[in-house]
Amino acid sequence: MAHPYRTFSAYLKERFGTRVYRVPIDAGFDCPNRDGTRAFGGCTFCDERGSGAPTIESRLNIQQQLLDGIKRVQRRYGANKFLTYFQAFSNTYGPEGALRTIYDAGLDHPDVVGLCIGTRPDCVPDNVLDLLAEYNQRTFVWLELGLQSAFNETLDKINRAHTAEEFFAAVQRAKARGLMVATHLIFGLPGETPEQMMSTVKQVAQCGVDAIKIHQLCIYKGTPMEADYRNGTLGTIDEDLYVQLVADSVEMLPPEMIIMRLVAEGSEDEIVAPAWAFEKSRVMDKIDAELNRRGTQQGSKFVAHVFSEPVLNLL
Repeated sequence: MAHPYRTFSAYLKERFGTRVYRVPIDAGFDCPNRDGTRAFGGCTFCDERGSGAPTIESRLNIQQQLLDGIKRVQRRYGANKFLTYFQAFSNTYGPEGALRTIYDAGLDHPDVVGLCIGTRPDCVPDNVLDLLAEYNQRTFVWLELGLQSAFNETLDKINRAHTAEEFFAAVQRAKARGLMVATHLIFGLPGETPEQMMSTVKQVAQCGVDAIKIHQLCIYKGTPMEADYRNGTLGTIDEDLYVQLVADSVEMLPPEMIIMRLVAEGSEDEIVAPAWAFEKSRVMDKIDAELNRRGTQQGSKFVAHVFSEPVLNLL
């Protein structure tokens, strides 16, 4: 059944003529807000896997992770083409030579058609973007830059240790090199209002990114947020409100923007709350149903503007 928005799976099928699946990899990276370069402890929502998939066996080398991941996805989906997804932690946070070795290992399989590289906007200096642009000349490259919120006070609360300004500047530098860029947003971060969440969406809609992931805040076990949740100082976003906000967001996004995800999912082994995070398909159906009820779709309320610099904290 078609969705009232442009999905990543549909985009990949258009581009490659077949279904393409991502294989998540942990290449052993760190983050500058974990190792003391900018802060310690990492993002307060991030668990010990660094947002990596639970299927990742980080003790294995990249080649073995890739082979095992391809076999797993083949068994589940009957897939035959893959993207190596460097997912855990910040996958551009290292010397250029080391990055080249890692990316080459991620491409060392005949059925891998490209790379997805997740990282932070403060981990893409010009030489790294030049390196990614070089890879982009010979394979398919997606650069994923986490933002979460365009409000610097929120970024401070969650220990991101970078600014929204750094994110928008990184997007512009990446796009100037012809790279495809995606970003991640989280709804329900501490202290944020619905108006602030929509302000972030409006700014991202205008900044030139090619794709977006929207997640509800999930409370992962072993994180600083778990302690706040258990002592009653942090809650999670209501499911129905989340559905409304996501539908509002889809309407405001450019019709050509690719929507990679609209709901985060997980298991009770890793997530404390919200309980509806365990029912991704049902929540996705509610988002589609809400857009259909409104008679709207992606881009219905998008108004293009010339993006020169972010209007931070726009309400």
